[in-house]
Amino acid sequence: MPTHDAVVIGCGLAGLSAGIGLAEGGARVFVVGKGMAATHWTHGGLDVGDVAKLAERPGHPYALLADAVVPAVEAHLARLDAAGLPYRGSPGDALNAMPTAVGGLRPAAIVPDAQSAALDPWDDGERLLILGIGRFKDFWAEMAARNLRTHPWPHGPAEVRAAVVDLPWVDRRHNLTPMDLARMFDDPVWRARALERMRASLPAGRWRVGLPAVLGLDRHAEVLAATREMLGVPVFEIPSLPPSVPGARLWEALRGRLLAVGGGLQWGFPVVNVERAGERIVAVHTEAASRTLRSVAAEFVLATGGLASGGLRAHADGIVEERVFGLPVESPPQREWLADDPLVEQPLESAGIRVDANLRPTGLRNVTVVGSMLAGMRYLAERCGDGVAVASAHRAVQVISDRSAVAA
Repeated sequence: MPTHDAVVIGCGLAGLSAGIGLAEGGARVFVVGKGMAATHWTHGGLDVGDVAKLAERPGHPYALLADAVVPAVEAHLARLDAAGLPYRGSPGDALNAMPTAVGGLRPAAIVPDAQSAALDPWDDGERLLILGIGRFKDFWAEMAARNLRTHPWPHGPAEVRAAVVDLPWVDRRHNLTPMDLARMFDDPVWRARALERMRASLPAGRWRVGLPAVLGLDRHAEVLAATREMLGVPVFEIPSLPPSVPGARLWEALRGRLLAVGGGLQWGFPVVNVERAGERIVAVHTEAASRTLRSVAAEFVLATGGLASGGLRAHADGIVEERVFGLPVESPPQREWLADDPLVEQPLESAGIRVDANLRPTGLRNVTVVGSMLAGMRYLAERCGDGVAVASAHRAVQVISDRSAVAA
């Protein structure tokens, strides 16, 4: 029967950040999760949003967390840098336009080093080459280049062009995923031959090259350095369809840090039972190989995510359910859940758990809620989901550590 100082439920960005912070402070931490949350679906950068503006909105998580954003982001980036996954940018940096895999532009300020060349100002006469890979169906260089040529891009490149390169042995594959290519780039022998072909496909002139985000998984830093050296031009990755290689690198870096500082991790198994004593949670049970695993703790952190991650479930009768502890969910009336236009932000995105200044929900004294489970934000439309994740994890660590110190 494992006994811990804290159990974190959810192993996405918020959950792993909370677990790492607690373990770094000396707590016995166990992180459980049914999956890898949203990390493997996203671009791998850090979207913080307009903190000052959002903090002025009543009920927005930043109204509670604005002062935690900068220290939380700094700690997060320091951990990733120490893990060999450096990022560029800070919460105060201006947003710049980055090309997407479909030829759109997204605003960004904090991105992995492998994507950072896309944020550099474009010199007069500098051009962009979108370089695709033959038989890789998740990245269409021609379409992306065509759309970028017609998309307003102030201060962008002088020209956008596409090229497709056939890499060694790829013609033998019928279903080529981003993970497949990333692992192939981890192989030094295959990589050398692939980079030679990529270099041969570059046109003459001053170019910056955008590639699908597949430059290595376990040996990413080595692959990125070799690519930049071989091509001899600025290179940046463009995230494509899931599974996200940049997201996988991020998750692995955080998982490694959690284990390195003494935290435990069980993922792939959901919480199936909860033990209570009045307004306190005593233990949670997760599925395991032959019987449930009972984890007892003094504190619990709920980081299961919102509707997109399955932490919340909306029912046909208009009820939105929090699926672990049955906490009350704040949501719009059912008739207002969805907008008429499917391509705009949906009101139901703001559903979540309402908490106090210490991120405690109503009715439970030893539970802290973090991440996109928090009510009052539209994390996609406001581009604040990552900032809320790390800031709420940072605050949860402070709250739990202070409470533990008093109890001791």
